[in-house]
Amino acid sequence: MSLFFRAATRTDRHAPETRPRSPDGIASATAAPFGVGRLTRQFAAKFLVVCLTLTLAQLALEYQNVKRLLLDQVAQRAASVASSFSMHSEMDSRFTLSDAENLTVWNVRYMPEVLGIYLIDAQGRVVSAAERNGGSDEAAMLRDPSIRAALARSFNEDESFGIDLTNRDRAVWAQVAPLRKIGVAVLVAIDLAPARTEIEKTLVQSMGRRLGVLLILIATLFVLMRGWVLHPISLLARSIARASTGGGFEPPAGMPKNEIGALSRLFGDVFGKLESSFEENERLAQVANGTHAGVLIADSQGRIVWANAGFTKMTGYERADVEGRTPDEIFREHNQSIGAVNILGQSLRFGLGCNVEVLNQTRDGSAYWGAIEVRPIRNDAGEIKNFIVVENDISHVKEAEKALRKSQRQLENHVAELQKTQAELEEERAKLDRAAGDLAAARDAAERANRAKSEFLATMSHEIRTPMNGVIGLAEILLDEELTPNQKSNVAMIKQSGENLLTILNDILDLSKLEAGRLELDHIAQSPRELVTSVVELMRAKADEKKIALNCAVSDSVPADIICDPTRLRQILFNLVGNAIKFTQEGSVDVSVEAKAVETKAGATVGACELVFTVRDTGIGIPEKELSRLFNRFAQATTATARTYGGTGLGLAICRELATLMKGTIEVTSEVGVGTSFCLRIPVASAHPAAEMPVIEARATETSAPVKPAPVVEAPAPAPSPRKESPNALDILLAEDQPVNQKLMSAVMERLGHRLTIAGNGVEAVRCMRKARFDLVLMDIQMPELDGILTTKVIRSSDEAWRNIPIVALTAHAMDSHRQTYLAAGMNGFVSKPFRMEVLIGEMARVMNEAAVETVRPVVDAKAERPSTSASDALSGALDDLDRLTG
Repeated sequence: MSLFFRAATRTDRHAPETRPRSPDGIASATAAPFGVGRLTRQFAAKFLVVCLTLTLAQLALEYQNVKRLLLDQVAQRAASVASSFSMHSEMDSRFTLSDAENLTVWNVRYMPEVLGIYLIDAQGRVVSAAERNGGSDEAAMLRDPSIRAALARSFNEDESFGIDLTNRDRAVWAQVAPLRKIGVAVLVAIDLAPARTEIEKTLVQSMGRRLGVLLILIATLFVLMRGWVLHPISLLARSIARASTGGGFEPPAGMPKNEIGALSRLFGDVFGKLESSFEENERLAQVANGTHAGVLIADSQGRIVWANAGFTKMTGYERADVEGRTPDEIFREHNQSIGAVNILGQSLRFGLGCNVEVLNQTRDGSAYWGAIEVRPIRNDAGEIKNFIVVENDISHVKEAEKALRKSQRQLENHVAELQKTQAELEEERAKLDRAAGDLAAARDAAERANRAKSEFLATMSHEIRTPMNGVIGLAEILLDEELTPNQKSNVAMIKQSGENLLTILNDILDLSKLEAGRLELDHIAQSPRELVTSVVELMRAKADEKKIALNCAVSDSVPADIICDPTRLRQILFNLVGNAIKFTQEGSVDVSVEAKAVETKAGATVGACELVFTVRDTGIGIPEKELSRLFNRFAQATTATARTYGGTGLGLAICRELATLMKGTIEVTSEVGVGTSFCLRIPVASAHPAAEMPVIEARATETSAPVKPAPVVEAPAPAPSPRKESPNALDILLAEDQPVNQKLMSAVMERLGHRLTIAGNGVEAVRCMRKARFDLVLMDIQMPELDGILTTKVIRSSDEAWRNIPIVALTAHAMDSHRQTYLAAGMNGFVSKPFRMEVLIGEMARVMNEAAVETVRPVVDAKAERPSTSASDALSGALDDLDRLTG
């Protein structure tokens, strides 16, 4: 055990840099010709940091000295002004309050640094004041506790006092002096701004001189260090790299006779010894770090002497956090119990081994289940010499047990299945909240967070869409069944709730696309009148439910057709009108559209105009101080509004970014208790530029009754009822591991009249294709054993007749980048979950039509040429290997 520990420590802690046959670290450091390498950059950076730190420290001290001197000068100036008043009061027996007032005016007029002089009686009232324009705030100064205390003391003690008021909005030095003969005190306020300007000028000049000296010093030392130290070290590193590739180590020629030369000879001895023990170290390193389990080795007192890479990867703690420390010391330092370390401490107290399963936490707070085994190692005398701790992550086992219990509950009661689904959605939402918190905490690591964000959104989209596919799909199937009105209403509410959740998810994905700059606009012809009318009519049900009027007015100046992205424009209008209805309890919501000509230096552009959409309501209104943050992401007007009306705070943020993408703007005006008005301005081009723009008039067509509805898009025909035989029936293979999705697809294919075969993963899918003939494959992406992408590549690379079968990706990954990945892997189509039945039918028809045009299915003859034996054997061998890997 002692030999194992020493070897593992050497190979693990320093691998791969010092292993003779793994020169990755050294080779990478010396691959480029000698120049400003990593060692040089590190030395220069650290030296620069030290010099800058010393320079800043000197500047700080100099700043304090200059500040103190200038402040003393200002204090003396203020004292001299106050003393002049005291001198006149004491020396001139005819000096009256009127003379003091004239003196205050004279001093303020001819002394530019004086902001104001005030004569104050014993009760703290201002008898007379002379101020410079833009001077100090008299009321705020007299309310200052330090001024009031100084005035009281000056009357009581007959002394003059100076007060530093640098913590105010405007830095001021105040001097208080009593004038007992006339019964008042004089308060002199002098501006400290000139003193600050002088300090800044002095510091800038000093910094320039010091930086010049610093640059000369850095350049000189860098040249000396590069020639005397860094170059010999670089030569030594190259020799070590050559020796690490398998050759012998030879000290480079011309090495200086100093510590570097001695180090060169020492490396020759070390490489000689390492060469003889390399094979043994390699085997021990594979044993120590080749496992995913976390391994700790502690001495007889419980002090951890070694931790492998599996432990750091599993728990998130670095070796420096645990090595050389006892369990108690680790707990005191991190104030958090580490599972393996905690069990080690218990075994240490009783001197016995143990084998337990506990719920642990990583360093960042993530929970996981661990199976921990602690075994004491005894010497020949029976005394404990070491402790070995082995920890395995068994979270997947616990998750499998949890999934099994969940399936059992689902079989017992269908209502319990829906409740469990809701609980899973709440859990996913909690995960999103925790993930958002983690991202907020990692704002300092901006580059890493940006890379992780896309992966996180894709994963969350997949994890939410997967169960929602079953919820919405099965709810849609149930709506076609013969249900009671109450049952149909409940199922419709389930379907609507799932679609609302998908709307929030799509908002988050839209926000991600906008941030990444990947959202592209369509440019198609659309009638703005029909677009606004359709939005108003779709929202009218919500307005009628709240018993408020929803009015629409479209000006005659609006063109008949424009070039725009109707989907994104409709998304903005839906959000604005929906918010107006939500925050209006009584009264009305008015939607109006008008067009304005676009003027340029060359005059009006033919066919171009600016559409102005206005949405006014008589709702609760928004406080003026909250208008500035209204379009911020995840922000709402007030906390009470969020609690009362709900919402994510993403709608208006997305609306503004979409408007900006369209080169438009959104403006808002509001008054609390009166209502709110949103104004959307979008520059557009007419779909018929040859036609002249109509004259813009003030009149508009107003309607409070239902306006003319937009053209109704004919809904797709309902899915056919189940039938036993159909001339167009297809043999379809579904690769899907989720039981709920399997059940949903079985019901859908039954309604479409197709024959469905289900494979639980990619391996089973390939086996099914080898046993039977299929017309189409519906391929899930995330599956155990063999995922959808690898399965598609296996199918396309085979020599079987079915290698060109149409494959449609059926997955919860809904981002555009995923679509390109699936098509590049060899798939023919893409449908995202949760899917609409008409979308699935259309995509299946498209890929089948393309396959029919490209090639006709060959008739397999028994005498036809079969695939080569080597290719068939290779495919069979790959499947057998997958069987062995998956148990």
